[in-house]
Amino acid sequence: MGNCHTAEATAVVVVVHPGYKVETIYRSVTARDVMNSNSGHYVGQLVKSPVKYVKLLRPNDTLLVGQVYRLISYEDVLKEFAAKKCVKLGKLLMERGVIAPVPVPNITSGKNVSRRENGGRKVHESHGGGQWKPALKTISEIGN
Repeated sequence: MGNCHTAEATAVVVVVHPGYKVETIYRSVTARDVMNSNSGHYVGQLVKSPVKYVKLLRPNDTLLVGQVYRLISYEDVLKEFAAKKCVKLGKLLMERGVIAPVPVPNITSGKNVSRRENGGRKVHESHGGGQWKPALKTISEIGN
């Protein structure tokens, strides 16, 4: 009987909600079914490769038993897409020379360092010496 319980435990679809509540479904369902019962959320499948990430599913995709899925809010999906689009747009504008690249600070020396991109072209170089100093003067507290 112990083996029967083990087989049943893996024959479920696991859906993790945003508050880390775990829902178990004992049959295969579509992503649409899960999204309909959790409005404002998409279903993503946890993918384990060298880097762990979540792959968004289409509404017609079937959630398979033995797999783990996550509910992702509509707002989080929009934020992620906007961030990726912003990075791509920034790279495109830098390649076309519309905007200047941002210097990469060298944390150990306090100076900006040069780096090369796209076939050895220099991106930024700064010869400023010394330690970084704030641009604003210190504001004294009232009452001293």
